[in-house]
Amino acid sequence: MNRRCHACCKTFKTLQECLKHDLLEHSLQNKKMNSGFNNLCKAALKFLTTPEKLEERAKVRACLNHCNAGDELLTIFQILCMNNNNLELQFERIKACLHSGLKDLGAQLEIHAFGSIVSKLALRDCDIDVYLDVKEMQLKEASETSGQLNSPHSMRNSSKHDTIFNTVYRILRESENFSQVRPIPSARVPIIKCKHNSTGFSIDINISCPNSLENTRFLQAIVESDNRIHSMLLFLKIWAKHMQIINRANVTSYCLIILAVFYLQQPLQGHDRSIILPVQRIQQNLSARMVQGIDYSFDIECEENRVYLPASITTLDLIKGFFNFYKNLDISEYVLSPYLGSYILRKDFVDDKCAFLAYHNQLITVSQYFGDDAQQFEIDRCVCIQDPFNLSHNIARSMVRNNKEYFHCCLAYACNICEENTNASARELYEKLLYDPYNPK
Repeated sequence: MNRRCHACCKTFKTLQECLKHDLLEHSLQNKKMNSGFNNLCKAALKFLTTPEKLEERAKVRACLNHCNAGDELLTIFQILCMNNNNLELQFERIKACLHSGLKDLGAQLEIHAFGSIVSKLALRDCDIDVYLDVKEMQLKEASETSGQLNSPHSMRNSSKHDTIFNTVYRILRESENFSQVRPIPSARVPIIKCKHNSTGFSIDINISCPNSLENTRFLQAIVESDNRIHSMLLFLKIWAKHMQIINRANVTSYCLIILAVFYLQQPLQGHDRSIILPVQRIQQNLSARMVQGIDYSFDIECEENRVYLPASITTLDLIKGFFNFYKNLDISEYVLSPYLGSYILRKDFVDDKCAFLAYHNQLITVSQYFGDDAQQFEIDRCVCIQDPFNLSHNIARSMVRNNKEYFHCCLAYACNICEENTNASARELYEKLLYDPYNPK
């Protein structure tokens, strides 16, 4: 009989192996976890008490004091978020420089932005995510020049995408338009990081994975469905960056936004449906939109699939609801699945008691596309959150126990701020949520 670790659900043949694992991987990590937790608390406090942040808080407070009632979030976003029209213009400049520098890859090269600048969730310090769509006919041409590479990062016996990766790296490194060029070939999705000199923007260039374009298309549709959802997502992103949940606590912006989407998929109290329907519902009766073996089709335009948000629910209601929902949910016990719109007990996922047919079918189609076994969902991680479309991708795979505990404490603290300031104005409440960090006594 197999034994399962109570903390991470790994299985072992004997009880002795399981106990040894628990001692080495969990018990001995408690001291390290406590240290990491305290470091996260200190990092947020230090970040929010720098002269720059104190000056920013004073500016936000002054502007809030002079804004009209109901315009509080708009006022905050004007200070802390990027202007979307200006961002589009800056991207066009970057795109022109990339086209000019990479013209040897062929006239059919397509350059696409994705991520926050497309979904309109960009903050002031955002990077620009770029996908280079290099066609098959161009891969052959570029491979003929791969022998010229002298970079230590070049891999001469690599696949076609690796050849293109190295070629793009070499071109950007030699370009006057870009600096601080740094390849990260070992990442889950290999990227090239660089800085565009004339605009000052940092850029992450992805060559091998078009799936990010599809995820962005989904989030863009949700953002554009209702301004209250857009405002909620922007506010939560600012809050998470201020609390150092994004960055130091290993929660990506994408993971945070998907957590918000999952919250909006839960049954709405007093109503017969959720605000956003599960992905499996909004894919019904559609032609498949296959990208690397994964179906990215969805429709939230038709009447039965539209975002349902009653007029009585405010943005502040959504923000408070997010804090309260995750404060009361032990996310380490479940696999959160936006595809299903529900959470699955981790042990049921391991034992396949949930009969997740779509997940198993996708493993087959991905394997067929790549001609190799598809990577399965990493169920042994501290937190398990499934990508809405790529069902084998755990988007919270980098979170460890101290990250999870800190995230939960920040949620609980945000709930306390809301509960203890029921008579405060919206401007006072928003300021406290964004600038008062969790600080254990």
